[in-house]
Amino acid sequence: MKRLMSAMLALCSVATVWAGAPDKHLGVASCASSICHGSARPLAAQAVLQNEYTVWSQFDPHAGAYKVLLGAKSKEIARRMGLPNAHEAPACLACHAENAPVAARGPKYQVGDGIGCETCHGGSERWLATHYATPKVTHADNLANGLTALEDPKVRAATCAGCHVGGGDRFANHKMMAAGHPRLVFELDTYTELWRTSGGREHFRRDADYARRKGASVAMTNWIDGLATATRLQNSLVAANFKNAPIPDFGVYACYSCHRDLKVTQWQGEGRRDPLAARTGELRLQDGHARALVLLARAAKSSGEQRLVVALRNLQEASAQRPTTVQANAAELDRVVDQVATELRSHAWSRAELSRALEAFAAAARGGAFPDQAAAEQAAMGMVLLLAELDLDRKARGDLDQLFSVLKDGDAFDGARFARVLSRLKP
Repeated sequence: MKRLMSAMLALCSVATVWAGAPDKHLGVASCASSICHGSARPLAAQAVLQNEYTVWSQFDPHAGAYKVLLGAKSKEIARRMGLPNAHEAPACLACHAENAPVAARGPKYQVGDGIGCETCHGGSERWLATHYATPKVTHADNLANGLTALEDPKVRAATCAGCHVGGGDRFANHKMMAAGHPRLVFELDTYTELWRTSGGREHFRRDADYARRKGASVAMTNWIDGLATATRLQNSLVAANFKNAPIPDFGVYACYSCHRDLKVTQWQGEGRRDPLAARTGELRLQDGHARALVLLARAAKSSGEQRLVVALRNLQEASAQRPTTVQANAAELDRVVDQVATELRSHAWSRAELSRALEAFAAAARGGAFPDQAAAEQAAMGMVLLLAELDLDRKARGDLDQLFSVLKDGDAFDGARFARVLSRLKP
């Protein structure tokens, strides 16, 4: 074991960190040794599987994120946007590569590695050489040295949603989407599990040892924190766009607001009961994550439901009628979202409440709350999670397949059909 530890220290040697300097990103090759994370198969000697690099490189879509920029579709998107290419454009590299600052790039760093280990786990300069040496070096020690606490749903949500939702300089704006960039979709618990088991291979194992070291993963907490983080990031995009331009980028609005057949009126369900519906002629903000949070608050019989509805409605109305108040309304919505998420996160979800949440989603769909594909996707992923929590997901497999078949084509999305299928998913 001493010989193994010495070899790992040699492989993972790092430079001294100067005070105030960003932690260097040492590159995925620093993790790729067969005695670190590059084993061809899972090993039993350590708490981790030690084949994480192999799984990432062969099965994880993140590994190919940069290569996507070299493909024909990306070249066409760049041409339409008037860019020389996609693989050097800052707006593309912001999410398709581990785009570390030049000063923070170690000798093995390569931008072509795509979304590598340190994109999510943080620059490894201060923790790579010692992070394996448990119990002498604890997880808390690694966190103090710059490791990102991805086991915390709030931290993981912020890390993932930065690209999968957007925020700051990472924004799939209307120009990108008009040029061919796909619309962004994200739900933390669903996407965490899809990533963890990419290609049918485990990136990490959720076992008793993992729970002891990093805490048990709770699906409802993951879902709630993901919804709250996505809502806040969407708010930040709305606030920034109304502040920095006379006309906000159309990317902050629901695509369905404009992109629908003019011969077909918007399906409003039974008696137009959707309290968050935009007024006739108004563009609706992207609000799928927030709508799901409202329904969870309703199922928990939380007083936060009404406060959340009011804050969402106020932001929607400000975006259409009072643009100078958008920043204030976005900040208020952030405050309410934090309050509601904190309450729901600590809530003990009984089986009856999980069932009530299922019915809340079905009733909301019947009332027209999911009029487009984007909002409906959030409802569908939430329903799968709720059914899994009730151990009913296998029993409902046929209805779930139908539910997602309705979501395949945004142009052909039918809200009434979606509501009918959703209503069949009951305990």
